[in-house]
Amino acid sequence: MLNVTHAAIGQAVRGLEAELGTTLLRRYGRDLTLTEDGERLARALHDGFGTIAAGVEALRRVEKRRGLRVTTTPNFAQSVLLPRLGEFWRRHPDVAVSITPDYAVSDLTRDGYDVAIRTGQGSWPRTVAEPLVRTRYILVGTPELLARDSDITRLPWLLAPDDPQEALWFQGAGIDPATLTVNGIDNPTLAVSAALAGYGLLFSADAVVASDLAAGRLVEVPFPGLPELTYWVVTLPGPRRPAVDAFVSWLRAKPGESEKGG
Repeated sequence: MLNVTHAAIGQAVRGLEAELGTTLLRRYGRDLTLTEDGERLARALHDGFGTIAAGVEALRRVEKRRGLRVTTTPNFAQSVLLPRLGEFWRRHPDVAVSITPDYAVSDLTRDGYDVAIRTGQGSWPRTVAEPLVRTRYILVGTPELLARDSDITRLPWLLAPDDPQEALWFQGAGIDPATLTVNGIDNPTLAVSAALAGYGLLFSADAVVASDLAAGRLVEVPFPGLPELTYWVVTLPGPRRPAVDAFVSWLRAKPGESEKGG
């Protein structure tokens, strides 16, 4: 429904007749009849609106076939996103999801991504960032490793080579990393696997190792002064595709909640 009155339609037709210099309707009291020019214009408009409708329907079909391209860190992709992805597909079985694990900050427009999941301050230019989850860094190790010695400085550690952030954490805790036995793993995803294998203690975001903590495969080790961080859902400004809206709503919902749940 256009919510346009008959008077408004009549005024619009008279204006169009004046602009075209021809009569489109013959008026006989309350009866209206199209003139030859009116019929010609009506056929053209019918064809034109039919073309528009076909174009809109074609776009809808393309949208249904087009998947989602998502970029996030390898750790988040493997430990947080992939275990939950089946839940999204149960709700949206027709939406294909392509995940690119990368530590680089991608340009969503240039690289063709629909969604990015990032850590930081949430202030990336030409994007819309919504907080997804607030998490914190923790120190973890396997129960078997921790049973070997109550003094964590005598246990092996999994540290990134020359990481200034970890150096600050050790400084705040009064530990000299030069005195530790270090197994250097410069890949955070592999470092989690190495920690699960018992190769050393590891600093990790708690969201990344949440399932391993819940299952008892890893145990949190008290360590002072570790910071918090926020994961953000990042999209492009402007109207969003229905599939993007569905994916973002699913991400922001707690596991098991409906996408409209609080």
